[in-house]
Amino acid sequence: MAGTMGRMYIGTSGLQAHQNAINTTAHNLTNLDTEGYSRQQVLMADRAYQNLGYTKVGIKQTGLGTKVEETRTTRDKYLDNKYRIQTGRQYYYQAKSEVINEAQEYFGETEGSTFQDYMKNLWNSIQEVQKEPNSFVKRTALVATASSFVDRASEIYTQLKTYQRNLNDEIQDQADKINKIAKEIYDLNEKILKCEAGKLESANDYKDARNQALDELSSLISVEVREQSNGTVNVYAEEHLLVSDDRTFEIGTRPVAPGSDLLTVYWKSDDTTVFNLERNSVAGDNSDTGSLKGMLSARGDYTPDYTDIPLRENYGNEADYQNALQTYNRTLNNRDIASLISQFDQLIHGMVTRINDVLCPNTTITDTRGMTYTILNTEIAGKGFGEGNDIQGIELFTRKGVDRYREQTITVLDGSGNPTTKTVQVYQPENPDDYYSLYTVEQIQINDVLVKNPALLPLTKVNGEEYQDVANQLLELWNEDFATLDPNTLVMNNFDGYYTAMVGDYANKGYTYTSIAEKQATLVNEVNNQRQQVLGVSSDEELTNLIRYQHAYNASSRYITVVSDMIAHIIEKLGA
Repeated sequence: MAGTMGRMYIGTSGLQAHQNAINTTAHNLTNLDTEGYSRQQVLMADRAYQNLGYTKVGIKQTGLGTKVEETRTTRDKYLDNKYRIQTGRQYYYQAKSEVINEAQEYFGETEGSTFQDYMKNLWNSIQEVQKEPNSFVKRTALVATASSFVDRASEIYTQLKTYQRNLNDEIQDQADKINKIAKEIYDLNEKILKCEAGKLESANDYKDARNQALDELSSLISVEVREQSNGTVNVYAEEHLLVSDDRTFEIGTRPVAPGSDLLTVYWKSDDTTVFNLERNSVAGDNSDTGSLKGMLSARGDYTPDYTDIPLRENYGNEADYQNALQTYNRTLNNRDIASLISQFDQLIHGMVTRINDVLCPNTTITDTRGMTYTILNTEIAGKGFGEGNDIQGIELFTRKGVDRYREQTITVLDGSGNPTTKTVQVYQPENPDDYYSLYTVEQIQINDVLVKNPALLPLTKVNGEEYQDVANQLLELWNEDFATLDPNTLVMNNFDGYYTAMVGDYANKGYTYTSIAEKQATLVNEVNNQRQQVLGVSSDEELTNLIRYQHAYNASSRYITVVSDMIAHIIEKLGA
C-alpha cells in the first residue's frame, strides 16, 4: 500500500515540474518584444532513488519523480563580451566624427562662404594696390579687407575655442551617467545575491537588467566584466575597478590643469586620471573604446597656438627637435579640435607676420658693447604718402598688447670706427613664454593708425615715388612656400595650399571616423544577431515547448488518475 501511495508523489512532481515549465514558457512569450530580455530555459532532472533491497546483480530501486534543476537564461558570455567591445569602438569613433563634423561648420565649407574667400579677397586687395601703390582708395580697400580677414579669423578661432569649452557639459553628463549605471549594477548585484541566497530561485530578470546596464555602460567606457561564484559581477572600467562586491568607485571631473577651463575625468578614490590619452590606439588593444574617451581625444587637453607645432629651424640641434616632435605627436597630433586650432593659428600667424615683415623690414646692428639688436631697416622701409604721413615701417597687423617697435638710443661704430649715438626702432620679438607677445589669432588686430589713415601704409619711397618693389613682394607672398601642414610631412605649401590641405585633412579625418563608426555599427548588428539567436525568444519554438509541456502535464495528470483509480479499487474491493 505504501508503495502504491508513493506513486502519487511521482505524478505530483511531474505536475509541479511541468507547471513550472509552462509558466516559464508563458513568461518567455509575454516578453517576446521586451528589450534586453533573455530567453529562460527550464532544466529538469530526476529525483533521488529509493532503495528497496539488494539482489545478486545490484540494488533494487524505485524512482521518486522529477524536479526542476534550474531555470536559466540562455546567454553566451563570449558574444556578450564581443558585443560590448565592438559597441565601445563604434561609439568612440562616432563621438570623434560628431566633434569633427561640428567643427567643420565653422569654416563655412558647406555654406558657400568659406574662409578661403576672405583669403582670396585679401589677395585681390593686395593685387589692386600693386597696380597703384599710391592710390588712397586702394589702400583704404586693403585695410578694410584685412580687417574683415582678421575679424573672420577671430570669429572662427573663438567658435572653436568655445566649442572646446562647451564639450565640458557633455563630458560631465557622461561621467554622471557612468556613475549612475555603476550604482544600478551594484544595486542589481545585491538583489541577485539576496534572491539566489537560498539556491531555490534564479534572479534571471535581475540579471537581464544588469546585462542591459552593462551594454549601455560599454558604449560610454571600456569595460571588463568578471562574474563571481555567488552570481554577482565585478566591473572594471579602463582597467580600474568600477563596481565591486561592497562598493562603487565613482569618477569625477576637474580642470585638466590649474586655471584651465577644460575638464578631464578622474577616479575619486585614488585621484588618478581615468584615461591615458597619450597612448596611441593599437589594433586589438581596445584603447579606442567608449564615447567619453573619443570625445576627450577629439577635444584635446588645452587650447594650443602655432608655437605648439615644432619647426626644425627653431631648435639648436636635432635631438631637441625630435623631443619636441615626440611631444607634439603624443599630446596634439591625435587631438582633432586642438590640432585644427594650432594649424589654423599657424596659417594666420604666417600670413600676418610675412605681410608685416614686407611692410616693416628689419635688420640687425651691434652696439659698442657687442650686443646685437633687431631694428627697423630705415634704408629700405617704405613710408606713407602725402603731407605729414612720412612715417616709415607701420605694420598692418598689430599685437593687442605689444607694439612692434620700441624707440631706443644706442651707441654704434660708424664707418670710420668712431662711436656715434643714434635713435633706432628696436623690434620687440615674439616670445613663446609670453603669450601676449605672439602674433596669434587671439592677439592680433588691424593697426588702428592705419584704420584712421590708410595713407600711412608704407608703400611709398622716401622720395615720394610709388614703392613698387614692396607691393610686388606682398603679392609674391601668395606664391612662396609657407609651411608644412604637419611636422611629420615634408610637403611645403603656400597660403592657399596650406588652407586647402588643412581643410582636406580634417574632412578626411571626419570621413574616416564616420566610415569606421558605420562599419562598427554593422559589426555590432551582426554580433547582436548572433546573440539574439541564443538569447532571443522565438514564438514558434516557445509554442512548440508549450505544447510539449502541456502534453507532459496532461500525462502526469493522467498518471495520477490511474494511480488514484488503483488505490480506490484496492480500498473498495480488497479493503472491505
